Amino acid sequence: MKKFVFYTIFFISCSSFGFAAGSIGTSGADFLELGIGSRPLAMGEAFTAEVNDINSIYYNPAGIATLKYPLLSVFHEELILDSRLENISAAFRIYGGWLAFSNTFFWIPPFDRIDIEGNETGKVQFYNGCFSTAYGYDLGFLYVGGTLKYVYQKIDTLFVSSFAVDVGILKEMYLYSPFESSIRNFTLGMSILNLGTNAKDDPLPRMIRIGMSYKMTKWFGLNLDTTEYMINSSDLYDFTYGFNESFRVNTGVEFNYLELVYLRGGWRFNDAGTYSLGVGFNYAIKDVAFALDASYSENGIFGPVYSLNATFKLIPKIVTVEDKIKAEAHYKKGIRFFIADDIDSAINEFNLARDYNPYHKNIDKKIEDLKQIKKLREKNRELDDEINKSQFKDKFFD
Repeated sequence: MKKFVFYTIFFISCSSFGFAAGSIGTSGADFLELGIGSRPLAMGEAFTAEVNDINSIYYNPAGIATLKYPLLSVFHEELILDSRLENISAAFRIYGGWLAFSNTFFWIPPFDRIDIEGNETGKVQFYNGCFSTAYGYDLGFLYVGGTLKYVYQKIDTLFVSSFAVDVGILKEMYLYSPFESSIRNFTLGMSILNLGTNAKDDPLPRMIRIGMSYKMTKWFGLNLDTTEYMINSSDLYDFTYGFNESFRVNTGVEFNYLELVYLRGGWRFNDAGTYSLGVGFNYAIKDVAFALDASYSENGIFGPVYSLNATFKLIPKIVTVEDKIKAEAHYKKGIRFFIADDIDSAINEFNLARDYNPYHKNIDKKIEDLKQIKKLREKNRELDDEINKSQFKDKFFD
């Protein structure tokens, strides 16, 4: 009986208010508010502007357009009262963009059904799921993406389903750093999530996310996210119910050593939880690289939450630590040649850097940008030659 009471309280919390309890009013399918991915969770779910991570599909689908190679991700999270949140995702390149599939499943173990007289009448089953298909594309000046979701819920004998869409954009640029950093070290992102049909009589937990990611150096990054919940359309502009009810601010940091070992931390303001921590490890064997990430989150009245995430990447070239060091050396030479206005030598050094490490951040774009600069200069020289010839003819015939 005691176990039944605990599960009932938990069931009501999940069904009516969600874990985070951050949104105003009542919404359906509140499990969609639960974060996916150990890396995002460790960084306080400040992930709207993050790049090159399959978990972007849950925070900003435009992020999958920044992926570099096909991958498969498996996620597991331990929640209160033996409940589980499971996810499997995969992405691959197609038609110039990236196509991703994902299935999320949240469930709690069956518990006793008790009638009004206190008699057991069977078991109650409670689970939620979401199957997603997403596509991201690089427009050159902007990343765009969208997700189509099928959401389903089983609550004892009741089965409810609904459809939703997510849309997002992502913009990379340069922001001054006193340390050595990549050319595009600052990212802005925006997404609108869970726009769709009601879950029975309740709307889905719609939200707008706006975030930024600043890679101050190659080994340190800082993320900041803001989230506004819109259970009703008026919630977007009506704040009379209070700041803490529907608006959240999350921040996260990430340190890495040679992109092999990662340490992460996050803080969630205006939320049921507070801090989060995590670690990550990357390694490669032959043509498969894998990442193993773990997170710990303090989740208010629901206690600590643990998660584990394994990601497998199919890569055409294994990049060793020595390769990364050599690639970085050629990259720095290329930067020096660029500053010295020697475009040809800069392109050559960047090509060498790419040969050693094809996944060096934005190396393809850097090479393409320099080639465009070279073409523009050649056109300018041609125009100057034509102008000089025209002026010479005018003087000659005069």
